[in-house]
Amino acid sequence: MQPRYITITSTTQLTWSPVNWHMTLPQQISFAVLSTGGSSWNINVTYEDPTGTYPSPNSSAPTAFALVTGGSSNQFVTVGSSMAPIAGYQFQLTSASTGGKIFFIVNQAGIG
Repeated sequence: MQPRYITITSTTQLTWSPVNWHMTLPQQISFAVLSTGGSSWNINVTYEDPTGTYPSPNSSAPTAFALVTGGSSNQFVTVGSSMAPIAGYQFQLTSASTGGKIFFIVNQAGIG
């Protein structure tokens, strides 16, 4: 397992990240947000391919489902068995505090 760190610099930056598809079931993926002050954020997941290789017939963008909304402090969350398996995730900065820092860390079991 290798941690993945994602940096978001703007509240308008919404980038989807695919999960590791070379994994065994059940899917094991966890997210940690380390916040040094005042910012708020959301974590969204999707069941559609975030890379667009296998586009959704419904929309040109993946459909977001909220895993965590309104986070503002250090938090750890796993994708529960009722939501898994997911195809991708998105960290959304909704309000940035001046001088504050946020680190979004993803850990997922599997290879690669």
